[in-house]
Amino acid sequence: MHYEFFCGINIYTISLRLVFPIYILWMFQFFSLIQKQVIDSFSTGKQDYVKYNWWSRLWRIYNYLKRSRRKRKKEEKRKKKQKKDERKREKKFHRRKKWRKLKVVIKSFFKTSRKTSERIAAEKRRLFLKKWAKRRRRRLFHVYVKGIGKRRKISENKKRQLERIQKEIAFEKYRKRRIYRFIFKRNIQIFTDVLKGKGLPKRKSKRGPSPWRQMWYPKQLAITVNSLMFFLLSYFFIAFFDKLSMAITSLLFDYKTVIYYYGIEFLVDYDDWFADSVKAIFATGPIMGLLIALLSMVIYSIIYLENGILKTLLLWAIFHGFNRIVNGTLIGSMIGQGFGYVIMYLYYSDTGKLIMSLMMVSISVIIGTASTKYWIMSSNSYYNFSKPDNRQVFILNQVFLPFVFGNIIIYLLNMPEPVFYDTLVNIAMLFMIIPPMILNKYQQDLYFDETPKSINISIKTLLFTVVFVAVYRILLNYGVHIG
Repeated sequence: MHYEFFCGINIYTISLRLVFPIYILWMFQFFSLIQKQVIDSFSTGKQDYVKYNWWSRLWRIYNYLKRSRRKRKKEEKRKKKQKKDERKREKKFHRRKKWRKLKVVIKSFFKTSRKTSERIAAEKRRLFLKKWAKRRRRRLFHVYVKGIGKRRKISENKKRQLERIQKEIAFEKYRKRRIYRFIFKRNIQIFTDVLKGKGLPKRKSKRGPSPWRQMWYPKQLAITVNSLMFFLLSYFFIAFFDKLSMAITSLLFDYKTVIYYYGIEFLVDYDDWFADSVKAIFATGPIMGLLIALLSMVIYSIIYLENGILKTLLLWAIFHGFNRIVNGTLIGSMIGQGFGYVIMYLYYSDTGKLIMSLMMVSISVIIGTASTKYWIMSSNSYYNFSKPDNRQVFILNQVFLPFVFGNIIIYLLNMPEPVFYDTLVNIAMLFMIIPPMILNKYQQDLYFDETPKSINISIKTLLFTVVFVAVYRILLNYGVHIG
């Protein structure tokens, strides 16, 4: 029974495998007929369609795929061939290019380049200069050879010049010899007179009025007024920037300030101050004055030969700028105010402060000594020459009187609240003023241009200074708030 059952199953499966493909093909043809009927039912016109069986359609599809494959292979072959041809053409082009370069190089060894008209002219010019240089060397050689063993000829002008120089040297030696002889004989005579009991010789009074009397003449006072105006301008200009720089620096520490004409007020509690803020704020003002002084020196070194009187403003700016830091250090270390706060927080000993004070005095004297020549050069605005007999009066009117009157005016303008520290710093400028007053007569004689000059008061400078100082005093009376 089981055998018959399994045999029946095998026969069924075999028959199913044979009949199923036929069934599938029949179903495919059936549905294709139905599709055709549906399409014909919806079509409007009468058209003749080519009818294909299912096996013919499969055959056409196979042929189409075969043709497309063949076309694709041909296209790939064509592209490969095209790329190969392009590479061949490129290699051929490079070979031709290298060959052309080689031919150009080979031809350059055997052929001369084609010369243009400009090149031919330049070559001719070069050959001409070469021949000219040869001729010149030949001529110089002949001159040198001919000059061997002969004395050199000197022109008449050269002879006269040498004779004049020799006479001047001989006269200078003769003058010095007579001076030394006179000094020696005079000292011997004085010594013998003292030994004989005649005493020292009487001092002869100089002819004419003394410089201290001449400086009150009207023309000399005109020089004083002009220099005084520049003294005040430079002082208040540097003083304003001194206070302004300190106020701006205080903003870095969040300190509010008010700038007045006599000083600067800090709206800060006592406990809010610390060492770095004190050193930074109180050192800014003198450093600003130093920078202005250095800038004025650079400008003055360019224009010191000019005839205008404005260069006096630069000279006073140099003095006031250096005075801020040099004598500010001197007075500050003595009384402990202004720049002295910076010295205090640097923790110098008393010996160090004493040495620093002596150094500042020495620097002041050196600055005054170096400025002597330039104060004398400023006289070209009023005179055609500068000699020792009229130089002392000029220095008194140009330097000393403006210094005295200027400090008095500054003190009065700072009333009713003058700052003791600033007053002492201004007076300490005397260390810079004394050297020009003493050393001016030891400078050489100076001669300027010969254009006629007159000594007058500059009205424009006077009015501008008065307006500037008045505005400075009135505006800063109410104070300028910073921060």
